[in-house]
Amino acid sequence: MIPEGKKRKLEELWARGLWSVDPHCPRLSALMKEAVGVGLSPAQVKEFIYRKRKATGVTHWEQEEVDMRMLIALTLGELRVKRGTSLQDEVETIMTALTGLQKTGPQPRAWPSEPRADFSESPPLTPRPAGLAMAFGQDDCGQLGLGIAEEEERVLPTPVVLPPGKTIVDVAAGGLHSAFLTAEGEVLLCGLNDEGELARPNAGEEDCRTVASVSLGPAMVAAQVSCGDSFTAVLDTSGRVFWAGQLRDAGGVFHDIGPRLLEVPLWAPATKIAAGAHHLAVLVGNSIATCGSADRGQLGRVRERRALKRSSRELSLTPSPWTTASQFVDVCCGTYSTIGLTAADDIWGCGNNYLYQLGEGPRTIWMTRKLSALSQKNLVQVALGDDHAVALSSSGAVFCWGDGYSGQAGTGVISRQPIDSPRPVPGLPNNIRQVAAGPRQSFCWTSQGRGYAWGSGVSNQLCLGEEVQEVAAPVPMVGLPGPLQTISVGGQHTLVLVDPPPAPSTSK
Repeated sequence: MIPEGKKRKLEELWARGLWSVDPHCPRLSALMKEAVGVGLSPAQVKEFIYRKRKATGVTHWEQEEVDMRMLIALTLGELRVKRGTSLQDEVETIMTALTGLQKTGPQPRAWPSEPRADFSESPPLTPRPAGLAMAFGQDDCGQLGLGIAEEEERVLPTPVVLPPGKTIVDVAAGGLHSAFLTAEGEVLLCGLNDEGELARPNAGEEDCRTVASVSLGPAMVAAQVSCGDSFTAVLDTSGRVFWAGQLRDAGGVFHDIGPRLLEVPLWAPATKIAAGAHHLAVLVGNSIATCGSADRGQLGRVRERRALKRSSRELSLTPSPWTTASQFVDVCCGTYSTIGLTAADDIWGCGNNYLYQLGEGPRTIWMTRKLSALSQKNLVQVALGDDHAVALSSSGAVFCWGDGYSGQAGTGVISRQPIDSPRPVPGLPNNIRQVAAGPRQSFCWTSQGRGYAWGSGVSNQLCLGEEVQEVAAPVPMVGLPGPLQTISVGGQHTLVLVDPPPAPSTSK
């Protein structure tokens, strides 16, 4: 029981902002010491604050939302990162609610916020090997970048028709669109643009079939691009992330980002991005932040009861880090799942898992957790498809698990029985350098750039030179004019970057 006189003093301190966030340590009240100074114990002060919070309606927040908001406030205070309005807005929201001025919770606000701070010009893109961009598969929406073509599919790799003078250093395939990164840090896009995924207004079919540059702004130099089902994300050289297009979930349209690149508010510079069908994962320092649709558990931080509520939209759209682990060194996304690799050889994951694509199951993993079947296996790279995964070990061996009904598990047989843990893929050389996954396809290539493919071939995404339904074991890719540098697989097409052919000799 708090004596009446001391209670009046606490009421006075509450009115002055007892729970204002201390910029030096946002976990504590700026006036906590003064509150304890009236002669009460910290426990009594906390009891008073609890009752005031209950009376003013602040306790309507669920614990996950409180944790998320306080984590952002903590990061803002301790790292002194004041790069955009989103972090400031979070602190202001906490302040408003905790002082009882807003009994019904924070009002909806536009998201993402427009940045307040002026950013310096992005540094130039680090030089990397350039290559010849090629495409194969379905081209019904112009996603192969071939312009107006008579054929709407390609069985063999075909050079992408680029604007004059453009040199490509990376490629990214989306659901029905494609992105290309130039050596100067420019992003080129083509394909379906119904939802604004090309980051430009929809000007008709001919425009969508034309590979064209995205307006990034004078201070932005792109370092990476990643494509989802109907959105495009760009990471610039200063660590900022932007996206355009639309996100969907089981209920339809989840969030319209729009046909122009908007900044995704982060608390620190990012180093890598990975897109799922309708969500985005970002490597920030040694943490992984996620945002987007959460209806399949793919964010790894929103519990099922909240993920299926549209009222949790802002919680899902606000990039927030996984709090279950840290020291991440890589991140990848499947259609509805996410995986993070740590420096300690542990693998954490979340999302759709009904066919064991996360090595556990069969059940959705809503909150990120350590995947025991994948951890401590010396896996240095993982790629996720719809319902399967392909991985590379430090020794150069390739493993698959999850669904194998289209042959994507590489076992040599077509089976409805999913694989619940990593299984070696036979018939491959021991010098594999990298792996990639499509919705129902698997790829790998050697240190000499020789490529292998297996899985579903119904959209001609395997680069085998002929139409096939399924391939149950790895076979060499054909028609490539040079060694492979990288592969990116979309919904119905595949993009590759190969070493450019040598320039013709001018000597007589």
